[in-house]
Amino acid sequence: MKAFGVFLFLLLTAVVCISGCSGSSSPGMPVAAAPPGQPPSSSSPTSGPTTSPTNAPSGAAVYQGCNVFTPGDWYNQSIAAAALDANSANYIASAAAADSSGFYLSTGDEYANLATPSTPTHTVHATVAFHQNEWNANPPYPWSPAFKIEPLSDKHAIAFVVSPPNCRLFEAYGASWTGVFSAYSGWSWDLTRPFVSLPAGWPSSMASGLSLFAGAVKSEELQSGVIKHALNWGGTAHAFAQWSFVRPASDTDGLSFGGGNASYQLPYGAHLRLKASFNDSSFGPQAKAITTALKTYGMFLADTGSSNALYGIESQDGLNHWNGGDLSALGNLHLSDFEVLSLPAVQRVPGH
Repeated sequence: MKAFGVFLFLLLTAVVCISGCSGSSSPGMPVAAAPPGQPPSSSSPTSGPTTSPTNAPSGAAVYQGCNVFTPGDWYNQSIAAAALDANSANYIASAAAADSSGFYLSTGDEYANLATPSTPTHTVHATVAFHQNEWNANPPYPWSPAFKIEPLSDKHAIAFVVSPPNCRLFEAYGASWTGVFSAYSGWSWDLTRPFVSLPAGWPSSMASGLSLFAGAVKSEELQSGVIKHALNWGGTAHAFAQWSFVRPASDTDGLSFGGGNASYQLPYGAHLRLKASFNDSSFGPQAKAITTALKTYGMFLADTGSSNALYGIESQDGLNHWNGGDLSALGNLHLSDFEVLSLPAVQRVPGH
């Protein structure tokens, strides 16, 4: 996935994230979204999901023995029967006018580095001054010189510290290690709690402020044949809203809109679902696992990419388990095969 970068650190597992960041920022700590069906508390003003899950999963996605957030939260709720937005068709048509290409799974570049409680931690040097507040709000990041940074321009860094049940995720974009850890933007999440939305105007390792790792397809998941979480979607630049987002997102790329209808600019954080009628009966097991997840958990508009990209995390055993022939079937997926779930209140990045 490309657009902006992520330095993902975990008291559980390290993962490199994708992303882009706007130059705006706002003070304050992030607020946690309330679980579906529960109003936010006074200390957590971020709005929660607009619909309670129907057929909620019995548990959350798990990686290296750690839950990736909690059952029924933004990433782990079933949306198979969730209500559509009244303007779903208009949003889809407007975005598709800018990119009607098929989908694909981006693999081979993103790694989840496994850290432990004894892995050295480092205060992150902010590459740009306007993200200093975000880095100051984060705990020190665990990092080893042996850890991998994405080799492409986004330079996502993901460090995952495995220490169940106290698991934490760290992500960063534009990361570098020279004896000092530096990054453009990023965030850290407590994986034992519901997904936490960042303050408005703050990115993460991705432009949207969402978690790269949580919404990525892990190689181990395709080996098991089951994906139990929503996915992240990186669409073509200029196909989406310039400054608008909905929760759980918190920011945008700020790229000028170039879709089909300016009245229907799909906001970052929009939750889309693959139509139940989409025929994937001829798909192989890896592509079928992804389409099943897209029908059950959906995908979030999370970043910009080279096209309609979903993101993959490499296997911990260092082997290539991706089946390219199988996954090529995802090219038969197009935006017109998706629908937009009911959108929360649309917000704008502060100052825009």
